[in-house]
Formats: sequence, structure tokens, C-alpha cells
Amino acid sequence: MRYFIGFLITIALLILLIVLLVTGGGSKTPKTTPKQLDSYSSTDAVTTATIAGPITAQSTHNEVVISVGRDQVVFEQIQGYDNTVVNTQSYDNTEASYYAFLRALNTVGFTKGNTDPKLANEQGICPLGQRYVFEVTQNSKDLQRFWSTSCGAKTYLGNTNTTLALFKAQVPNYSLLTQNVQLN
Repeated sequence: MRYFIGFLITIALLILLIVLLVTGGGSKTPKTTPKQLDSYSSTDAVTTATIAGPITAQSTHNEVVISVGRDQVVFEQIQGYDNTVVNTQSYDNTEASYYAFLRALNTVGFTKGNTDPKLANEQGICPLGQRYVFEVTQNSKDLQRFWSTSCGAKTYLGNTNTTLALFKAQVPNYSLLTQNVQLN
């Protein structure tokens, strides 16, 4: 009887192993990459938000890029699809300010997102709306990259509206700089 029960347990474990091997053994839920963003406050890591307007002609397509780092905040207005910078403004920043900004981003879920490689490229998604790309880079290397859209499609699982508001608030005259920029 004891051998029979051991035999059944062995068979059950083999079946379980086969099922796990065939199905991949993991869940299909989106992955998140939680990190402590504030640990980057004393480094040269930069957080960036890109706001891209609808897919239009080369001459009318606009994007706004806000890059926030330990030492400076950079606002760039880009026209067309070839990354032509038509306006740029830089502002001094401090480590303490960057730390507070990173803590705020962490609070709104900046590090949460779906890392499925099939969803990595947002190009062409939400063609008549806006696309938002949120990145952390260091030494020209992407540490994190998620995107969201005004149409609802996204890999970014944080709060898009609050994240955008935080980035815009880092540029003292954001409203003035974007008053003639068509992003809708």
C-alpha cells in the first residue's frame, strides 16, 4: 500500500512537471519592474517623458520631450519624424529636487509596466491621439521604457495623467513654451 501511494505521488509529480514545461510555468499577467527610483538621485540617470502628437505630415508632426536629471531639466520641442529640435530650454536642477521628483514618480507607479517584448514599440498605435513614452536612461542605456496613449493602449501601468503633470511641473514656463505646439 505504501509503495502504491508513492507510485501515485510520483506519477502526479511527473504530470505536473510536464504541464509546467508545456505551458511555460509562468502566469500571463503583465510584469512590473518595481525599483526605488530615488536611488538614482545622486547619479547621472535621467528620467524622460515624451509627448507625441497625432500621426500627421512631416511638417506638422510635433513632440515635446522633458528630461529631468540631477543637474538640469531640459525641454525640447521636436518637429517631424527625424527628431529636428526647433526649441530647447534648460533649467538648473539639484540633487535634492531630483530626489523629491523621483520619490513622487515612484508614488504614482512610474516603474510599473508590461515588459512583454511584443508591446515594446508604440509607433502607429493611437494614430489620431497622443502617445506618451516614459523612460529612465543612464550612460545611453535604457533602464526602463514604457508607453501610454490617449486612446487607452499602453504598457505603462502607473498613473499617466499625474506622471505627465509631474514632468510638466519641472518646466517653469511649460504653458508658454507649448502654447503654439500642436499636440492634438
